[in-house]
Amino acid sequence: MILITGASGFVASHLIPRLHKDGHQLRCLVTNEAEGARIQAPGAELAVGNVTDTEGLRAAMAGVDTVIHLVAIIREFGPNTYHKINVVGTQNVVNAARDAGVKRFIHMGILGASPDPRYTYLHSKWLGMEAVKNSGLDYSILQPSVMFGQGAGFVASLIRSVNMVPFIVPIAGDGKSRLQPIWIGDVVSCVLKMVAGEKSGESCPVGGPEIVTYETMLDELLRAMGKKKLKVKIPRPLMLPVVAVMDKLFANPPISMGEFKSMEIENTTEPDAVENQFGFKPMPLRDGLGYLKKA
Repeated sequence: MILITGASGFVASHLIPRLHKDGHQLRCLVTNEAEGARIQAPGAELAVGNVTDTEGLRAAMAGVDTVIHLVAIIREFGPNTYHKINVVGTQNVVNAARDAGVKRFIHMGILGASPDPRYTYLHSKWLGMEAVKNSGLDYSILQPSVMFGQGAGFVASLIRSVNMVPFIVPIAGDGKSRLQPIWIGDVVSCVLKMVAGEKSGESCPVGGPEIVTYETMLDELLRAMGKKKLKVKIPRPLMLPVVAVMDKLFANPPISMGEFKSMEIENTTEPDAVENQFGFKPMPLRDGLGYLKKA
């Protein structure tokens, strides 16, 4: 039995069908039955609860051999802070797994996770990873760079910035922040290898085969969308108050303050990280953006 937290999220929407196809017995943690109705795995069990509900987590862990912990927030909303969900929530899942005698714990970390508390989102992910590493469980941690593919949040944010203003696309800073975008299908393939027992006790940073700048990734998205727009670079000090205002006024701004700060940290690893650690070549960015033609 595999328990998947965050079962209605982006990564899970691609991972669950693959696990189901491979014949795994699944239990999906969802916050309500409406979320559960979106799970693409006929016959999968549903456990209603969340990472702040310790009693619900204990019940969800009954009979579970492997946990795949995918829950995290990249944007704070209401009482759901980075600390509450990414740190305390992860510790709650770790505690429940340990108490239930779970054999394997697979955690979705992030490339660029930082011990520096100035970067609130990246720091919360670092603290969550530390909780897993110190859990005493047989763990594996995957640390992907920004992901692309149907439903990817980072790409969706870029599309909102493209569509926000006619004729131009604003770029915060010089556009030279470096990223290593990785296809969600390749992230799923890495997780499946961890489910099979690979990378026990390891934290694995992964990215796609190319290291690109923020501006280059934006160019690729524009090309895939069939759009031509003037790019306008705005110094980060001038963008800071604009991002702060958008963060307060909009429920889903093109960029949050946490994401804005995170762009100061390079989001890259070795170009051949996936091939060296998992034995296959990941998809280049340009080959995986066909789904954006109608965006």
